[in-house]
Amino acid sequence: MDVCHSLIFFVLTLQDGNTGLFSAQHSVYSGIEGENVRVQCSFPSSRTRKFFCKEPCKQNRDILIETTDATAQSGRYSIDYKDRRHFVTISQLTKSDSGRYRCGVGSSLSSASYEYIEIIVVDAMLYGDLSAEKTINARTGGNIVVECYFTRSGTQMYFCKEKCEGDILVETTSETYLKDRYSIRYVEGYQRGGFLYVSIEQLTQSDSGWYRCGLGRTNSRDPSHWFRLIVTDALTTSSPSSSVPSASTETSNQSESSTSSPASPKTTEQPESTTTTGVILYVRLTLVVLVIVSSLSVLVFCRKRTCKAKSEEPEPRVETQNASAPDAEDDPSQPTYSEIKFVSVGSSQSGFHGDAECVIYSVPQVEASSDEPPLYSTVNNPQ
Repeated sequence: MDVCHSLIFFVLTLQDGNTGLFSAQHSVYSGIEGENVRVQCSFPSSRTRKFFCKEPCKQNRDILIETTDATAQSGRYSIDYKDRRHFVTISQLTKSDSGRYRCGVGSSLSSASYEYIEIIVVDAMLYGDLSAEKTINARTGGNIVVECYFTRSGTQMYFCKEKCEGDILVETTSETYLKDRYSIRYVEGYQRGGFLYVSIEQLTQSDSGWYRCGLGRTNSRDPSHWFRLIVTDALTTSSPSSSVPSASTETSNQSESSTSSPASPKTTEQPESTTTTGVILYVRLTLVVLVIVSSLSVLVFCRKRTCKAKSEEPEPRVETQNASAPDAEDDPSQPTYSEIKFVSVGSSQSGFHGDAECVIYSVPQVEASSDEPPLYSTVNNPQ
């Protein structure tokens, strides 16, 4: 991000005074949370042992990266050499990265020579157009740090809320000042201007609103910056609304979220979509189960009726009737026949087909003129 880089490379000098922070002169760099910061270290170009550590730099675990080469990489920390200068880069900044560091050269921590550097991780950087505002989203219990840059120096600073008539949080002529959950710190620019850092700790939802950081007096036309703070609870999906306050400073609407912002509206709508999908899926599964159960019930019922109908079918019976062949009784020279009737009743499994009677005649094996009565032996079953 160009805005971030332009401020990251802007080296500042903190003069000795009544701050009580550091007794030695050091360089100050700032970077936005979630982005990268690149600081310059006065490492010699020779292949000596170079390292970058965080205060107090008394034990090896305080060393973040070390190398005897021109470049090196270790986790979020890297050392590179460009234009005869060494740089150390910290990627993916977090609030815990704020603090004091050392660029060291030497074989051990105790005998090394150091250069002191301070890094301030902020939520927003306000500079340029004084009438522009930014929106910062935060969650309860957290903290915010905002950097306000001015092109001129100042001896009196303030940090206030809303119209700043009775809501002045901090007002001081000191370079640093802490009051309850609010703090203010001023750092003189290296060539011109100055940087004002304001912070709020242990945020609550009542902290939501418009804030103003500036030099000089609140009721004058001295330069100042506006920003809007929206604090939401971790379980709250909606953001409180706030109107732009009327002030002597010109304001215009501009909304910009920081990297520490809570879940966006699109994210917070996701649980509702998931719930609706789950309900629809549950209804569909219920309908499928009901259809399957109904189908099984119908199949069982039909099968029972089929079995009952089969059990009630009458057994096939066969009727036989003896009859003498017509016109054969009076003529002894003609064969005599017996008539057999097969009657098919019910199922086709009995071997008889249809409801009509089937009549056949047996074939005698002896002559009709024999002294013995005719003998019948062959019967053909019709198909």
